[in-house]
Formats: sequence, C-alpha cells, structure tokens
Amino acid sequence: MKGAMTRLRLLVVPVVAALALAGCGSSSKTKTTSSGTPSTVASLSTSTSAAASGGSSTVQTASTKLGTVLVDAQGRTLYHLAPETTSHIVCTGGCTSTWPPLLVEGTAKPTAGSGVTAKLTVVMRPDGKDQVAADGLLLYTYSGDHAAGDTNGEGVAGVWHVVKVGAAAGTATTVAGNATTTTYTY
Repeated sequence: MKGAMTRLRLLVVPVVAALALAGCGSSSKTKTTSSGTPSTVASLSTSTSAAASGGSSTVQTASTKLGTVLVDAQGRTLYHLAPETTSHIVCTGGCTSTWPPLLVEGTAKPTAGSGVTAKLTVVMRPDGKDQVAADGLLLYTYSGDHAAGDTNGEGVAGVWHVVKVGAAAGTATTVAGNATTTTYTY
C-alpha cells in the first residue's frame, strides 16, 4: 500500500504541472511594434478590457498586497509566464482559458497609464491574435482573480508571476506568509 501511494504521488506532481501549462505549445513567429508615448488612462470603473471588448488595451499600475503591479483597464492584475519570451509563446489553446492574454484588436496600440514606465509592444500569438507585452514580458490575466487587485495567480505552478513596478529590472525576492518566492520586477 505504501509503495502504491508513493507511485501515485510521483504521478500527481507531473500531472498538476502539465495542467498548469495546459494547452501549451510554442511559436517563433512574432510581430512587434512600438506603443508610442504614454497617454492619459480612463478610470478603472469605466474602462473595459480589450480581451472582453475588442478595444485598445490600457496597462496601468495598482497597489496590491504584493506591492505595485501592472493591471489591465479593469484593475485586474497582469501576470507573465516565466519560461515565455516574445519569440517563444507557450500558453496557447486551453491554457488561455485559465490565463487570458491581454489582447489588442486590429492596428490598435496598447496605452500606458500613469506610473507605467515599461515599454509596451504588441506580439503576434500563434493563433494570429495580437498580445500586449511590457518590456518583453507577455501579459495575461488570471481566471482565479475575482476582483480588481486580486493576486491569486502569483506563484501558480512556480512559473506565473505578477509584473511588479518600482524596482530596477531583474529579480526581487518577495516573502509571502512562511514561504519566500522569487518574482520578476520590472
């Protein structure tokens, strides 16, 4: 019985990791364009997300329990997937149901709100849609966040992280509860 439980545990860990990255693939086909200069941002209560409405994508900052992070026009925390680059997109297919990418439609350009110092660009995804990137980090929201300012996606599968603002580019260590996790700060 003990041996069966050990084998079950050995199977569960890879399955959980695979589910966290469900539907992941890769792509080397990208299109990147500059976002231009930052402009004034609409208020959180009246803005809509490009992914939901097809309009332009606004990237803003908000204070959360993890510090100041990038958020979308509705105040939802923006995340990035650590192993991704603009030329290697791995969150595709079913992964985007849990981690919806921040998208722009047509020739729209992302808009940088007050406090956003990152360079915003647009990258073509394998499905042909255009996704917003901040300083080369592809931006996603998390379906497990239910209100503006939620950060429930931080650390999921050890590869999903909020995009923090206010520190120099690189890595920073954040202490959450009893665990210390490394997050990427831009």
